[in-house]
Amino acid sequence: MRATVRLASHSAVLCCLLFAGLSAGAQTINIDAKSGGRVFDGVGAISGGGGNSRLLIDYAEPYRSQILDYLFKPGYGANIQIFKVEIGADMDSTDGAESSHMHTRNDENYDRGYEWWLMEQAKARNPDIKFVALAWGAPGWVGDGNYWSQDMIDYMIKWLKHAQSDHHLTVDYLGGRNEHGYDVQWYKDLRAKLRANGLGHIKVIASDDWEPHKLWNIASEMKKDPAVDDAIDIVGVHGPGWGGYSTPDALSLGKPLWDSESHFDEIPPYNEMARNIPRNYAAGKVTATVYWPIISAIYENLPFDNVGLIKCNEPWSGHYAITPSVWVMAHTTQFAKPGWTYIDNASGFFDGDSAGGHGSFVTLKSPQGTDFSIIIETVQSKATETERFTISGFGKKTLHLWATDLTSSNPAGYFVKQEDVAVTNGKFALELQPGHVYSVTTTTGQAKGDAVAPASAPFNLPYSDNFNTYRIGKSARYFSDMYGAFETTRCDGGRGGICLSQLSPQEPIVWKRTAGRPFTMLGNLEWTDYTISTDILFEQPTSVDLIGRLSGMGDNDTPNSYVLRVSDAGSWSIIRTAVKGNDVVLASGLGDALGIRDWHHLSLSFSGGTISALLDGKPLKAISDTAYTKGMVGLGVVNYGSVQFDNFAVSSPQKSPAP
Repeated sequence: MRATVRLASHSAVLCCLLFAGLSAGAQTINIDAKSGGRVFDGVGAISGGGGNSRLLIDYAEPYRSQILDYLFKPGYGANIQIFKVEIGADMDSTDGAESSHMHTRNDENYDRGYEWWLMEQAKARNPDIKFVALAWGAPGWVGDGNYWSQDMIDYMIKWLKHAQSDHHLTVDYLGGRNEHGYDVQWYKDLRAKLRANGLGHIKVIASDDWEPHKLWNIASEMKKDPAVDDAIDIVGVHGPGWGGYSTPDALSLGKPLWDSESHFDEIPPYNEMARNIPRNYAAGKVTATVYWPIISAIYENLPFDNVGLIKCNEPWSGHYAITPSVWVMAHTTQFAKPGWTYIDNASGFFDGDSAGGHGSFVTLKSPQGTDFSIIIETVQSKATETERFTISGFGKKTLHLWATDLTSSNPAGYFVKQEDVAVTNGKFALELQPGHVYSVTTTTGQAKGDAVAPASAPFNLPYSDNFNTYRIGKSARYFSDMYGAFETTRCDGGRGGICLSQLSPQEPIVWKRTAGRPFTMLGNLEWTDYTISTDILFEQPTSVDLIGRLSGMGDNDTPNSYVLRVSDAGSWSIIRTAVKGNDVVLASGLGDALGIRDWHHLSLSFSGGTISALLDGKPLKAISDTAYTKGMVGLGVVNYGSVQFDNFAVSSPQKSPAP
């Protein structure tokens, strides 16, 4: 099946279109090899800003590699050219917490989390990929709570150097902080420290602002202060298509301008990626567009569970879903490489309509000036229109055409190779349908990946993990940290083997407005009646949470859930937490002190409206509450305390024997 596109492919028809003006647009687009513009830096995506890639690493093969190929493999899928990752800080930066490489000032581990692994996988598939690093927040020890500090610069420098030494990854670009303003002196100090540490090749991006009235403020700072201009290589802003394209100050710098975080909107026929990639340059000379988030590999009670190039939140089944945006991105990334040059005279808006009602287009040429590609979008167009083109300086080239019909929900209409375009005397015409993306190119090698995902299946009970199969410092399978750092460590208290521990010792410098208490979660939102149990060991005075029927999640990182909370001093409570606050203590009591470095066993059971809890096999309380009837499970710690967990299990209720 072909995407709907009608071409003026016969010379007689073309002649009529070109010279009689039948239904042809008023303009002729001249593609001249001698003309140029700014250098194209690429199109990419972000893993970070809150754990959105968390569940990918838990996929089994071959499905994990299939997903990675669709993201990074050249000539196969999205063909991501710029890969931006978060420098983690143990705090929720949107949909979860990214692991820090330094939980404390004296702690260093450069193998935590999954971002290193994901970068390695990207590099293995595309050696030319460019890496960007950016922090959303920081551990609480940094600058004694001051992000814009020498501590933060040192924190970043260590991350960058160990990316090279431990993972053989060269980071190409570095940002200051995500969406939290800037400190110009800090950027000067950062540039000096990068040079002093042999990292002068890294280009600094600033300032990743998102508020419309602040987007380009850093450009004005750069223009008036040569030292700031020297410190910053790229002006990066978030969503210039919403907040205003480049200012005169930004354009006058002669430096690359980036859309360093753009977002998805895939409601047919409107695809924001299709609209923004060409328009960013056509309207504002923006030479790179980077999308957040790369994938949706998170649980479905989180705010952005359905946003990304691929939805892959079922590692237990291997199921994943490719979105149309994979093929929209491919319309640029498979047809032009970073280092190509825009042709300004062949980039713009059809019929001069900068509002985009007729569509937009950009033309890029190879460094040698031997090949070119045109990327066209008609996302907001209301009618079929014919556009005319002339070519000069490229020699006689075969023109290949690819098209995606965004008005269709049928994937067979995405990224489809059409008949080659007929060129007569250096002229050709295209009849463009509304709601489409097109790529016209002299290049070859494009392809549409054909791997097929297995069927979706639920996360079923029972489930258990004794954590003994992991290396030290790793996340446990399917657990997704919201705040804090739940990692594998050696068991204490005379017990051998591996345990799961909460290792973040203090509240971080947060990205969100509020900080939450450390907890991690897993499971199925449809689980109803079950028992969650675990062994616990307090490494310091604190309280531990055993969480059940966890469903909705609020901005303050408090879910709708039931919690069994037990302290080292022996106090306990059963709590109904709520997204909107107003937690309710349903039962409480005080037992014998549990002490430090002794193992104990907790369980929390749900059967209809009955909730019961046990400590070391002894009943604490059975209560009745029907506010929440189903949901996931979790483990938590109060006040950033250190607790070990072992022999975690979620079991279905025992069935009574048949009479």
